[in-house]
Amino acid sequence: MQGLKGLQLRVNALLFLLLVSLVLGLSLAWERQHSPQGEPVGDRISYAAELMAHGLNREAAGVLETALERLPPGPEATRYRRVLAELCIEKLGDVERGLSQLVLIRNHDPQQASATEPLVRHCLDRLGRVYDVQRRLLLEKGENPTTNRIGTETVVAFGNEPGISFSELEKRLLQLGLPAKNPPKETVDRVLQNMAGELLLKRAARRSGLDKDSAFLGQIRQFEDSYLLQRYLEENVLKNVVVDEQALNLYLEKNREEFSSPIRVVYSEFAFPDETQARVFLNGQTPASSPLKLTDQKNSTVADLPRPLQGIKWEEEKPAGRLGPVEIDKQWIVYEIHEVVPGRQTAPDLARQQARLKLLEQKQSGAVSQVISELARKEELKILQGEIQKRFYGEASGTAKTKDGK
Repeated sequence: MQGLKGLQLRVNALLFLLLVSLVLGLSLAWERQHSPQGEPVGDRISYAAELMAHGLNREAAGVLETALERLPPGPEATRYRRVLAELCIEKLGDVERGLSQLVLIRNHDPQQASATEPLVRHCLDRLGRVYDVQRRLLLEKGENPTTNRIGTETVVAFGNEPGISFSELEKRLLQLGLPAKNPPKETVDRVLQNMAGELLLKRAARRSGLDKDSAFLGQIRQFEDSYLLQRYLEENVLKNVVVDEQALNLYLEKNREEFSSPIRVVYSEFAFPDETQARVFLNGQTPASSPLKLTDQKNSTVADLPRPLQGIKWEEEKPAGRLGPVEIDKQWIVYEIHEVVPGRQTAPDLARQQARLKLLEQKQSGAVSQVISELARKEELKILQGEIQKRFYGEASGTAKTKDGK
């Protein structure tokens, strides 16, 4: 009888515990349903996006964090944690908070290690943990950061890493025109300081990830393409282009004025009905009637000047201002000299050198055009004029044409 009574007490206790659990569960469910955290995760993330759109980045970060607490690990959580990490790092300047999110991403999904590594290094660099960043860069290259790789050739080191070798220092000294043996000590110290400064900046740029920036890589590709084109032209097109003496002499004969020019005079010519008004104008005063301007700022050789001006020794006298008056065909003429341009005579050797360069440029341009035409023929190059017309002018016309217009 007593055993039955004890059994009944245990059953009652279990029922009481079940009842308490049920009440507690209902209470928690009601609280979650009527609190912001009870909202669906998607709504919270949409709310965070709206906050970010209005520039409320700190509030958005808080909403994202609460939403991620309820989101199970997976691709969706990884994506939003990356957003939160970048928000903290770039917008809020809270690098440690962003780094913690990146570490959480890598813990939940180790496959994200390579994708998040540049941002992790960026965080460590901004936190001043330069050694950690360099260690990770060495590991990425497959090198052991704990190995001392400083050799006898090293003159500047960064921890266990060699920085500047003796041969690099020697090469820099030679570039500066300094002796490789017994150079001035203060000069060596200054050059080393400059080289070390350059290398420190380069290492900082790599730690920041600039060497993997898309804009930087695009510029590198442009440089590579330009250099590739230059090398191809030098080795396959331009190396056989030469200027022979006969062509050079013919060019010099046809273009004499290009390498020598006579003295030139820039002048204006004014006509007056009488000598009195002409002399008033000659003295810088205003005549009774405005003069008739026959010539305005004309640039002429001495041989082509009006007859009254040809008798002047322009090389010696070089007059300026107003000259005259002289009577010509019942008009009184005053000449105003604006400028006397000295003659020019290029030395024969320099003239041949300049002519050779111009001829070489012309022949090289022709050779390049010929090679391009030949390549266009071989590769069946076509310019789709119809597509150009349609995309730029809104209507299709014309047919596809080859490089030579066929």
